[in-house]
Amino acid sequence: MTKKPHIAAVVQARMRSTRLPGKVLKPIVGQPLLWHILHRLRKSELIQTICVATTSDPADDALAAYAASQGAVVVRGPEDDVLGRFAIAAHAIDPDVIVRVNADAPLVDAGFVDYLVREMLRHQADFVMLKPGLSAIHDGADPMTRWALDKLVVKAHDDPIAREHVSAYFKVHPEFVKVAQIDLPAKWRFKGARLSVDTPADVTFIEAVYDRLHAQAGEATLTDLVALLNREPALLDLNAHVQQKTVTASSGTVIVRCDGGAEIGLGHVRRCLSVAKALRDREGFGVRFAMKDDALAREPVETSGFAVDAMPAGVKEIDWLLSLAEAHTPVAMVLDVRTDLSATSVMRLRGADMIVAVIDDGSARRLAADASFYPPVPQVFAMNWEGAEAEPNVGWEWVVLGHDTMPPFTRREGRPRVVVSMGGSDPQGLTRLAVKALTPLPPTFDVTVVIGPAAARSLESDVAKLAPRFAIVRSPNDLPRLMSEADVGLVSFGVTAYELAALGVPGVYLSLTDDHAQSASAFERAGMGISLGVAAQVSEGDIAEVVSELLEDRELRQSMAQAGRMNVDTRGAARVAEHIRRLVAERAAALDVSSVKSGRIAAG
Repeated sequence: MTKKPHIAAVVQARMRSTRLPGKVLKPIVGQPLLWHILHRLRKSELIQTICVATTSDPADDALAAYAASQGAVVVRGPEDDVLGRFAIAAHAIDPDVIVRVNADAPLVDAGFVDYLVREMLRHQADFVMLKPGLSAIHDGADPMTRWALDKLVVKAHDDPIAREHVSAYFKVHPEFVKVAQIDLPAKWRFKGARLSVDTPADVTFIEAVYDRLHAQAGEATLTDLVALLNREPALLDLNAHVQQKTVTASSGTVIVRCDGGAEIGLGHVRRCLSVAKALRDREGFGVRFAMKDDALAREPVETSGFAVDAMPAGVKEIDWLLSLAEAHTPVAMVLDVRTDLSATSVMRLRGADMIVAVIDDGSARRLAADASFYPPVPQVFAMNWEGAEAEPNVGWEWVVLGHDTMPPFTRREGRPRVVVSMGGSDPQGLTRLAVKALTPLPPTFDVTVVIGPAAARSLESDVAKLAPRFAIVRSPNDLPRLMSEADVGLVSFGVTAYELAALGVPGVYLSLTDDHAQSASAFERAGMGISLGVAAQVSEGDIAEVVSELLEDRELRQSMAQAGRMNVDTRGAARVAEHIRRLVAERAAALDVSSVKSGRIAAG
């Protein structure tokens, strides 16, 4: 009688996920992500043992305890050697067939896994892949024979793909073991769905699927999912922007250093969030924020799913950043600050084995950075770049917007509308100035006044008293939509000015400083708006005159709208993230070559 093979599922899991820390125990449809995986694997007709292979890091103690409470065998091993953990698991449970399961696959399907295992055994193979051209709705599980795993441990343990991704090595080197290419039933065929959980957008997608299917936690089936996505393909847009990391992609953690609050507003935080999302969702990096401990600035960052390290009181900024570098071993750091951090400090950060990039930085830090990014404003061209470590990236294409997506441009019918937005905090009271300027004008247009989240609480009541007919919106979540419906934007120069341009809305700019006024002049020269200069030198009459003339000149507004959309798009953050990823990859490649040469010299 032939012995029945012992088939085991080994779930690789850890809490220190780079893109979404703690995701393994993150609730999805009311249950931890790991619960979904264990619950669904128990429905298998073939799997006899379920093992969770996590790390020896104390951060994974809670994960190990939870897995054990769910009846799984738990083994623990090195954090940076997934293959080593599989070897420990194989020794502990002694299977004939191992199904490698990712801990980020909440829709892992037992029926699909059983199909893969049966096909592997039927072909007497060590691993299976779909025939070329076939795409499955399923992802996150690969069966292999124990012999294939043992050979991988002995022959390829030093290969980074084998160490980190285990079964992916067989896909890159199909000659390594016997690999069978198999067919796929039509019920599981689907291309373009992303079912793994690496970002908040992925969680949104999975929960939307459960909601549409009216399914209980753990009970959504792949056949129902395929039917749903064929009926409602728009669901795929919820996380279509998230890129799946390839097995050879650069990875690691990026630290983003920025500040915000009532005194300086939230512009730096907003644009850094756009870069952070591009680094995480498009380039596959984990991202942490390093900020002064301001609740107002932290809230949007933490809401977006990023961890925040708060700067301790009484500590030098460079000492704090170096301590973060030691704790998190980042591959890059992005600086968007106006502190006194020096160029020497940037050199010290680069000496901590990371790429350093700066955004719109006019200080000497820019000369020591690996990369710098600027809009084409006069100040940049007046800077002395002698001795810089790298050429600056200057142009409208490098503009980072405070929102990573923008509503489509639509021409609104009816009365003209002016949107007034003076930033998150409005430290100089420009909202009152603008409202006083617009109130005496004939009521032939509508006005929406946006009050930022850090503005004084009294501002809303003051505006209501000054201009009862004006609409007031406080801390809108859909500011781009509000701006897109405007014919003119009257704004404090900053990130909002760039967003108006991208939306095709002519801007009238009030500047807080001479520096801002110089930047605004570039917008005027590019035909995207009108700069009134430093606000302290602008009268209510000046504002009223310019806004009136612009509202009356439809042809000029159309010309400004066209210039804005032509110059500023929504891809700036993505370009910055891609450039950083390329620098990280180049540095890693250079270090690999250097280590190989050093090894040859030592061997000689």
